[in-house]
Amino acid sequence: MYIKGSAAPVEKVSYRGAWLVLSMLCGLYIVSMMDRQILVLLVEPLKLQFGISDVQIGMLVGTAFAIVYSFLGIPAALFVDNGNRKWLIVAGVVIWCCSTAASGLATTYLMLVLFRLGLAAGEAVLTPAAHSMIGDIFPPEQRSLAASVYTAAGLVGGPLSFAGGALIIETLNRTFESSAPASFEAWQLALFAVSIPGFLLGLLFMIAVREPARLNDGKTPASTSTPFVVRQLLSRKRLYAGLMLGATLAAGSSYGINYWGIETLRRDFGWSAVQAGSAMGPTMLVAGISGALLAPWISRRLRSRGRLDAVVIVSMAFTLVTMSAMAAGSLQSDPWSWLVLLGIAAAGALGASSNIITAMQEVAPARMRGTFVALLYMLITLFGGGVVPVLVPWAGEVLVSMGGTLSQALSYIGVVVSVLAMSLFWWVRALYGDEAQKGFPTVSAVG
Repeated sequence: MYIKGSAAPVEKVSYRGAWLVLSMLCGLYIVSMMDRQILVLLVEPLKLQFGISDVQIGMLVGTAFAIVYSFLGIPAALFVDNGNRKWLIVAGVVIWCCSTAASGLATTYLMLVLFRLGLAAGEAVLTPAAHSMIGDIFPPEQRSLAASVYTAAGLVGGPLSFAGGALIIETLNRTFESSAPASFEAWQLALFAVSIPGFLLGLLFMIAVREPARLNDGKTPASTSTPFVVRQLLSRKRLYAGLMLGATLAAGSSYGINYWGIETLRRDFGWSAVQAGSAMGPTMLVAGISGALLAPWISRRLRSRGRLDAVVIVSMAFTLVTMSAMAAGSLQSDPWSWLVLLGIAAAGALGASSNIITAMQEVAPARMRGTFVALLYMLITLFGGGVVPVLVPWAGEVLVSMGGTLSQALSYIGVVVSVLAMSLFWWVRALYGDEAQKGFPTVSAVG
C-alpha cells in the first residue's frame, strides 16, 4: 500500500510501514524548513548585495513567502483531500528546491522576491498532504503522536538551517579568503548547497512511497468540496475561531524569534552572524522539539484523566511561559541570558501552536483534515510569517530612535501577542470540553 513493491492498496498498513512513511514526510519537512530559513543567516550580505533595508528583508523572508504559502495552501489542501497526495508532494519538492537554488542566481531584489514566491508555492502542499496521509495510515489512538512527531520534525529544520547554515557560511568564507571562485559569492553557494538534500529526499520519496488508501469516519462524503468545508466551519465558528486565531497569535513569538533572534544577538550584543547562528541552532532545536512533543503529550495525559479541555488548558499554560520569558528578556544585557530566554519563549510558543495543530486530527472531519490544517497554517503563516517579520524591525526602528533596542522590540511584541492568544484560548476552553464530550460531530451528523 505505502511502499513500492507491496501489494495493491488495502485499508490497513503495517506498523513499520506507517512509521517509514512518516519518517520520509518528516525528512521532507526538515529540508523544507532549512530552505525557508537559510536567508535569515544571509541578512548582512543580502543587504550589501541588493542595497535593501531591514523592512525589505522582513518582507522578503516573511511577507512575500507568507502571502503565497497561505493562499495556495487552501486550494492545495482541497486537492489533497480529493486527489493523489504523493505526486502533489513530489511536485512541491521539485518547485521549492529549484526556487532555492535559483535564488542564488538572482541579480535584483525583485528576482529574489519572485524566487521566494516559488519556494512558498512548492512548500504550501507538503503539510496538508502529510497530515492527510497521517490520518489514513495510523489508527486513531496513534494519530496524535504521529502528528506531533511530524510537527516536531518541521521545527528541526529551522535550527539546522541556523547551525548547519552557519557552518556552511563559515566554510565558504574561509574558502573565499584563500581562493575565491570568480563567478559566485559565498551567499550564492550557500543557497545552492541547501537545495541539494531536498532533491535527493524527494527522489527517494517518489520511488519508495505509494498513495495511501483513504479512510472515512462515516460522517463525511467521499469527496470534500468548498461549500461543505464552509458549512463545517460555520457550524462551529466560535470553536474554530478561538482555536485557530489563538494558535496563530501564540505562534507569532516563535516567528519573531526565528526571523530576528540572530540579528538581535549580532546587533545588540556584538556577536557575529556565524556565532549567533551556531548558538541559536541548538537552542531552537531543543526548544522546538521539546515544545512540539511535550504540549501534546501533557494534553493526552490530562485527557486520559478526564480533562476534556486539556488541549486548550495546556496551550494556555505554554503561552503563559512564552509571555513570561519575553517579558524577562526585555530586561537582559547578557547575550547568554537573552539566548536562554529566547529558547524558553520559543518552546512555549511552538508548544501552544503545535498542540492546536495536532488537535486537528480530532477536531476536523476525516476527509477535511488536509483542508483544516492548511487553513490553520494559512492564518499562522500570514501573521507569523507575513506581519511579525515586518512588525519587529518597524518597532525596532521606533525604539532605537528613543534609545531602545531591536531585542526590546522583539520582547514587547512577544508579550502582546501572547496575552491576546491566552484570551482567545480562555474564550473557547469550556466549549472545547463540551464538543469533545459529544465527539466533535460534523455538519452531516448534526443536521
